[in-house]
Amino acid sequence: MPYLRLLRPQHWIKNLFILLPVPYAMAAGITPAAFDFLLGLVAFSLISSAVYAFNDVVDQDRDRVHPEKQMRPIAAREINPRVALLISLSLVIVSFLLLSLVTGWGSVVAIAGAYLGLNLAYSLWGRELPIIDLLLIGAFFFLRILYGCALLEATPSASLLVGGTGIALLLALGKRMAELRLDLSTDHRRSLQWYSVVGMTRAIRIQVVLVAILYFDYCFRIAPFYAERWWWSLPPVLAGLWQYQYKILVQGETRSPVEMLYRYRSLQLLILMWVTTTLFSIQFP
Repeated sequence: MPYLRLLRPQHWIKNLFILLPVPYAMAAGITPAAFDFLLGLVAFSLISSAVYAFNDVVDQDRDRVHPEKQMRPIAAREINPRVALLISLSLVIVSFLLLSLVTGWGSVVAIAGAYLGLNLAYSLWGRELPIIDLLLIGAFFFLRILYGCALLEATPSASLLVGGTGIALLLALGKRMAELRLDLSTDHRRSLQWYSVVGMTRAIRIQVVLVAILYFDYCFRIAPFYAERWWWSLPPVLAGLWQYQYKILVQGETRSPVEMLYRYRSLQLLILMWVTTTLFSIQFP
């Protein structure tokens, strides 16, 4: 269905970053308000879909030269761009109305507004600027973690924010590497002219090591794990980093991180293992 494809619900999986603070907040004695959290998650998903619809309108000509994105409903002329903009605006209005019902809605609305504003900037001009495009993608995930903390009314840990943003930058580098391999630098995204396969390969390798070190340090020094279980969640994280790097750099994967996650059961299993080992390692009050 074109209208469902316009909303890209499969990309809501990125909003799992909103859940990252939950177990650590519970370990600190914070009890999540389930209704508020669920409402906030739904509202953020609607904002995400509004951004995707707007982005598809702005990007319709470029998408038509992309081997996969040319099938998006606006690029394929299945949906009128004006209708898509109306849908986008409606989703934004509904999402902010939902957020007005959340306890402590001020900070939640502010973060959601910042996310929306940065995405508009990214769609209109930010993604054409090298380095800036990567930083903006990282900021989107950074704001998701902050948003989760705001829904929990919890003070975010600097280590959690830094580590989560490190993972986000790694995903952004992988996405740009995939686009480079598709040779879309001329017609699809001008910022790709500033990147090279060699440079991105080095950046990905460095980022993998950096994320591994940050997570190791977080588990060992900061996270509220049982003393003898602090390392339990390390193996799935290290295995996931290695596999992601292998598929991007060795196998030449050209899919986006979201598409890779849906395609490879091994990555899904590693995430499930990480969730399980984390929950069984944390020392809840």
